Amino acid sequence: MEAVSDTDEWRVLQSFFPDGWESEARRLGAFRRARYTDSPARLLRLLLFHAVNDGGLRTTVALAKASHLADVSAVALFKRLRRSGAWLRWLAEGLSRPLRDRPSVPRGLRPRALDSTTIQGPGASTSDWRLHYTLDLLTLACDWHELTTGHEAEALERTPVAPGDVLIGDRAYFRAAGVRSVVRAGGHVLVRMRWKHPGLVDREGVAQSALSLATTLRVGEVGDWPVWIPEENAEPVSGRVVALKLPEEIAERARKRVRRMASKKQQELDPRSLEAAGYLMLFTTLPAEVVDRAAIAELYRYRWQIELAFKRHKQLLRLGELPHKDAAAAAGWILSKLVVALLIETLYRRSVAFSPWGYDISELSG
Repeated sequence: MEAVSDTDEWRVLQSFFPDGWESEARRLGAFRRARYTDSPARLLRLLLFHAVNDGGLRTTVALAKASHLADVSAVALFKRLRRSGAWLRWLAEGLSRPLRDRPSVPRGLRPRALDSTTIQGPGASTSDWRLHYTLDLLTLACDWHELTTGHEAEALERTPVAPGDVLIGDRAYFRAAGVRSVVRAGGHVLVRMRWKHPGLVDREGVAQSALSLATTLRVGEVGDWPVWIPEENAEPVSGRVVALKLPEEIAERARKRVRRMASKKQQELDPRSLEAAGYLMLFTTLPAEVVDRAAIAELYRYRWQIELAFKRHKQLLRLGELPHKDAAAAAGWILSKLVVALLIETLYRRSVAFSPWGYDISELSG
């Protein structure tokens, strides 16, 4: 059987892995002894092969044997998948770390779209897992992720933040505690608002409603109002409400979605939800002298890129089709998928930015 490490394509992929990746397989318990798989490299290739294969364990082991990758039983692969989660998590973190060191936009800002997606197991009626994810909008590369159970909420404070980062999220991320955590780390937030949102006040301490402010606008006009998030025994966080009124055709489509969602959840529809559907309402901590109101509205549009990234993962890599009920095996499978996605991103970026052959020759020499 041909050694995995000797194939040309695998040598290129191995050059992308963080230093010490093979020894980490032993330290973290993924590779214990040379049985069925004679090295961490062969084990990893088998795990990634299973991740991109449309079939289950039996199909994977049959194809692996036919391709001379490994002669292993479905039970043995299942056991290795269960105990490889920590190693795969370590690999995914190592692959995403270099993608975070990118040139900043003018004025030292780095926009990062933030979102999560849920993943269900076979026959499940609720979401078993949640993948939290940030996308560097300058490179369209994942620069951070976290895999949790489906019960863990979306939150700004989960995300590592560096000075100059701008976290861009949907309505679920607008919480006072999350905004404070980002500001304390030297970052900024740009999040969409519901009509019912955390308390905001003006300079005089009078409570402010984003919807009340937005209803003063005409189509094509962008509003901008300074506000503060107050907190007892703490300095208020300064920010802005930026809003625009949507054209009637777009607003009506938004209202239909609101009605449909209320009907699906069998909830009574609040009239303010329908009214708010006619506006884009944003909260940001970016100062007006750094990014003006029109640029804020334009920047938020790019959040859609993370929706496209999730769509690619679920359609091309079939991330949403979890084949395992066992929690440890499911985590290993999801993390294997993420390693594949990060390898694809790394290979694409290197081929575009550095050379037509996509890898650094010096990393493969010797």
